[in-house]
Amino acid sequence: MIRIAAITGALAASTLLGGWGFDAQGPYCLYDPEYTNCGYPSLEACLATARGAGGYCAPNPRYVEAPPQRRRVR
Repeated sequence: MIRIAAITGALAASTLLGGWGFDAQGPYCLYDPEYTNCGYPSLEACLATARGAGGYCAPNPRYVEAPPQRRRVR
């Protein structure tokens, strides 16, 4: 029962945090034998899901950080 709850929580978190595959552009990925989710905004968020669902976290090899916003001076 605990395993089902952990899997359900991991699926819900992965859906909310960016979906499946490399399409999501978060800086961290959760790698699992069944799927890869690269929509995690922080290593802590990825590790929290990995603890419940298994797998491991690593930096997203395709992540490109957005350039800083320039402010207009009037």
